[in-house]
Amino acid sequence: MKVIRLKEPGIWERLDVEKPSDALSPGNALLKVNKIGVCGTDLHAFKGKQPFFSYPKILGHELAVEVVAIANDVTNVSVGDKCSVEPYYNDIIGQAVRRGKTNCG
Repeated sequence: MKVIRLKEPGIWERLDVEKPSDALSPGNALLKVNKIGVCGTDLHAFKGKQPFFSYPKILGHELAVEVVAIANDVTNVSVGDKCSVEPYYNDIIGQAVRRGKTNCG
């Protein structure tokens, strides 16, 4: 697989990485990323002004994806489904929340 990673603020690098195993853990799906959105978090990371990141980092958390494989127990999506991903979760003790950024949990 090809990825683009922010090596350090202001410096991108292109990498070839191994495709994840076809043996998916329960509850998981393998997704092909078709498009990403660039948001303020990404811009801050590029400029070195994202205090919650370490480098290197693969950016992009607003995604348009296609489901390419699912674990046996997954019933809410099917192979071939096109989906959007906004991977936020409720983490009340995370670094961002402790700094008053409750929208980042």
